Amino acid sequence: MDFLTTKLADLFSCFPGIGQRQAKRFVYFLLSQNPAFIKELSDAILDLKKNTRACDFCLRYYFEKLAVSNNFCPICRDKNREKVLMIVSKDLDIESIEKSGVFKGRYFVLGGTVPILEQEPEKKIRLAALLERVEKLSKASKLEEIIFAMDFNPEGENTADFVRKNLEPLAKKFNFNILSLGKGLSLGTELEYSDPETIKSALKNRV
Repeated sequence: MDFLTTKLADLFSCFPGIGQRQAKRFVYFLLSQNPAFIKELSDAILDLKKNTRACDFCLRYYFEKLAVSNNFCPICRDKNREKVLMIVSKDLDIESIEKSGVFKGRYFVLGGTVPILEQEPEKKIRLAALLERVEKLSKASKLEEIIFAMDFNPEGENTADFVRKNLEPLAKKFNFNILSLGKGLSLGTELEYSDPETIKSALKNRV
């Protein structure tokens, strides 16, 4: 492979779950496509960056091609949402939960998880931003419950435990509940791959 194809393969290998071999397959696939496909792909990538922004409240990325008066996503702009905040580790988890049609509250994206035995866990997630938003909602009487929706694996459990300990002083001060998704999720499950019925069950049986 020459310099350009090697560089492109290196860029593809930066994608989550993509190794060098699969990255090279992507490159050769692109080489076999016509110019119209390449242009459509490049335009879509540029359009994604141009018209996608991070919500000022939940911090998830959302598509907003039209100009709006603030940087809040459609969910956070919805005044009919319940006084419940669901904490997730990544944006894709919100899509899975919204498909279930059961949860009607707001979200907060931690932006990652806390590995077990991590020495500086607060640097792995958006803990400070979460605490600031929880206190703000509580003072405005817009928070009655927090639900942890982490992947049901050791790292997800460790993240929930760490964040819960930091939220407990605020829960006592403002009198809101802290719960986690209940039965319905199998051990080792990643939330983004869970089907709507499984998520419905987990929400119904939150503890």
